[in-house]
Amino acid sequence: MSDQRRRVLPVAVAAGLLFVFWVALSGKLDAFHLSLGLLTAVAVTLATHGLYRAPPQPMPADEFGRVPLRWRHFLTYAVWLLWQIFRSAIHVAKLILHPRLPIAPRMVRIADDLPHPVARLTLAHSITLTPGTVTVDCDDEGMLVHAIDPESAASLGGDGGPMADRVRGVFGAGAR
Repeated sequence: MSDQRRRVLPVAVAAGLLFVFWVALSGKLDAFHLSLGLLTAVAVTLATHGLYRAPPQPMPADEFGRVPLRWRHFLTYAVWLLWQIFRSAIHVAKLILHPRLPIAPRMVRIADDLPHPVARLTLAHSITLTPGTVTVDCDDEGMLVHAIDPESAASLGGDGGPMADRVRGVFGAGAR
């Protein structure tokens, strides 16, 4: 297979899949909608094809195998996280259904001292999975989190709260 063909084939496949998705969602089979869908699929694919070349790596590949994950703690954390997601979903539902809609969004900076990049990634994703909070940015100083109300912000604390402590336990650092 030629080098040029090897570069074009993934772009064509991605554009084809996006076009099929467009047709399935729109349900319109007239020439205007089909041509608009095809143009959009090709444009999106060309604009984003560079994102598919390299797999995302939160750390160097040789370091990934040395993640000090403690499986028993991880399983306990997964069950605890599911419970937190459920509790937060109930809390957000109450906020939304309240007649006065007592939402007071805020940004919270969380300083993290997690022992490993995968631990930081786990905490960031766990926060985002929990309704009412979204991890907006991560840097060397910590994480910036959007919280829907003061209670959601307070549950994170300035150091990630109990969620960060549990992630520390999963990755062998223990709670502070």
